[in-house]
Amino acid sequence: MKSSFFSEHKLATTIFAVALCVAGLALAYKYARPGVPTEVVMSTGSPGGAYATYAKRYAAALAEEGIKLTLKPSQGATENLGRLIDASSGVDLAFVQNGLIEREKTDEGALESLGSFFHEPVFVFYRPQSFARPLQSFGELAGKRAAIGAAGSGTRVLALSLLALHNLPTDASSRFVAQGGEAAANALRAGELDAAIFVGNIASPLLQSMFRDSSLRVADLAMAETYARRLPQVSMITMPVGLIDVSLMLPAQTIRTVATTSSLVARDDLHPAVTFLLMRAAKRIHGGGDALSKVNEFPSFAFAQDFPPSADAERLLKEGTPFLYRYLPFKLANFVSRAAVFLIPLLALLLPLTDWIPKIIGMRVKGKLFRHYKTMKQIDESVRVATTTNDLDQAAAQIDALDAEVGRLNVPTNYSNDQFGIRDHMDLVRVRIERKREALC
Repeated sequence: MKSSFFSEHKLATTIFAVALCVAGLALAYKYARPGVPTEVVMSTGSPGGAYATYAKRYAAALAEEGIKLTLKPSQGATENLGRLIDASSGVDLAFVQNGLIEREKTDEGALESLGSFFHEPVFVFYRPQSFARPLQSFGELAGKRAAIGAAGSGTRVLALSLLALHNLPTDASSRFVAQGGEAAANALRAGELDAAIFVGNIASPLLQSMFRDSSLRVADLAMAETYARRLPQVSMITMPVGLIDVSLMLPAQTIRTVATTSSLVARDDLHPAVTFLLMRAAKRIHGGGDALSKVNEFPSFAFAQDFPPSADAERLLKEGTPFLYRYLPFKLANFVSRAAVFLIPLLALLLPLTDWIPKIIGMRVKGKLFRHYKTMKQIDESVRVATTTNDLDQAAAQIDALDAEVGRLNVPTNYSNDQFGIRDHMDLVRVRIERKREALC
């Protein structure tokens, strides 16, 4: 039976290539692709607010890809920021109102912004019977029982900045109370408060209910432009008549106010795959625009950011969905893209090693050919010491058998010269046998 060196050559090359690929993929899976987390924690806000409402939509979007977004209620943006700063809180991301005073105390290197996601207008709802005339400025809240946002909320931070423009005291001597969200709304409706300040998206259920409450009014801030010029974190906006509900004509008059924007802020170790899913969901949730924003205005880095932009988020907004994610399932596309980061340089290093494959194969082929020289040398030595023609006959038979064995080897064409060279050397042994035979005769 003939043994095929050519077949062995192809088999060895195939085995080596497969082993190289398997090893590369195994290393990529273990080292180049950090495991996509199965759970991410998000600090939201007070129940019924915009943060909590949007957070539920993001939770549903991530659940579609097998990632659980655990929602952790808070008092608002300031508490959210505090949780992000505290690495032991377990919070990975949160909505944070831009322009928070506490921002200067944070370690910027640990947090990144995924962009501004929506406007957050400032609304002052009040009981009309508590004021002699319609409320038009924050200065008119002097001496009134007014909720200025719960401790730990972005509403409170912004409200304090606006009240400070009028030099209104906000300490224990004032009648301002630390309430926000549904608690402030219920107290206002019950007559326990004269006014309440809210900061949030007008699409939130809480603000929608406040606008529809006929017992309340919303302030048209005549000084809105002044506030916007004095506070860089806000801009003036105007709500036209009927923006909330055209059929009910809500609001019944044009409302001037100021607004900030909210960004989704994450810890800088948030997995890139989670960032991709969040940004993809953000385009669906916020990209369609709302009463205060245009189509595709959000998410955006065009507005001032309190924290450095996430490189992954910025790239997704500029370049759109990566090629692999357009045609492959998310988990597969994520693995391939992450593995490529490891495999490309690995292959660049291993590619030169492939030059050794032919050399290794050649050494193996020549090794199998040249090992017959040992037998040939033994036969030649037996010829040298032979004393009878019978010894020479045995040597001739052995050299013929060795010749036949080498002849049965099916070596690659480029090694045929070595095969014929061995057989030529066998002929030299045969010549020595005949000369020895003549000498014995």
